[in-house]
Amino acid sequence: MTSSYWSRDWYLEFSNQLAANITALDDAIGLILVGSTSDTHRVDEWSDHDFFVVTVEGSGEGLRQDLFWLPFNDRIAWATRETAHGLKVVYEFGHVLEFAVFNDSELELAKVNAATVAVDKANIQARVAALRTASEPNPADWDAELELLLTHILIGVGRARRGETLIAGQHTRSYLLGHALGLLGHWIPAEADTEGSVDNLNRFRRFEQRHPLLAREIETALQADVETGASQILELLARTDPNPGDAKKFALVRARLGW
Repeated sequence: MTSSYWSRDWYLEFSNQLAANITALDDAIGLILVGSTSDTHRVDEWSDHDFFVVTVEGSGEGLRQDLFWLPFNDRIAWATRETAHGLKVVYEFGHVLEFAVFNDSELELAKVNAATVAVDKANIQARVAALRTASEPNPADWDAELELLLTHILIGVGRARRGETLIAGQHTRSYLLGHALGLLGHWIPAEADTEGSVDNLNRFRRFEQRHPLLAREIETALQADVETGASQILELLARTDPNPGDAKKFALVRARLGW
């Protein structure tokens, strides 16, 4: 069901009002829209507003504590501190903000991919360009990724057999899955015209767009019990791995678990 308040125009107007508020704020020197708030062709009714505010030195904490500068500030249901710089805000009508407020000297702590500088009072544009370069991930060690994945299967299934199903699920549905998505994305070409959907900060984002069939197979495995799902993901990786030398690694795990 579409949210009663939401429209694309509403979303964009919220961004515009936020920029106007930051422009008028003496303590603020920059506003950076990130994620889909920057890359607006991806915006839908489930899109949060994601952004960074940059302040003059020493003013950041004041703007984290007092949210008078946000649009609809009188309709905030809750504002929860998540990190030293970041908050999550939820409005009475259900819209979500995820943002961080940085003092001028702290901006380089951030990582960005899609980013639009909406307010720039102090060379923010050039600094964000440098941040994009600095945020590029280091080259992956794919042999290590596979070995860590297989290790998580051994640990996770072992804990499931011991009866510790919750932590077993953490190994197989979280740690293991992160490695699996990286490996599959590396080994298998994405669907045509979807490479631009890659999020260099989060492998989980929009994997379904690039690899819809693989995503459905993984989702089926995740809905199974821990051991069955881990076995299905192992076989998916074994089937798609282009390196014949990895076969003995898969065989070791199967042998240890009796699969």
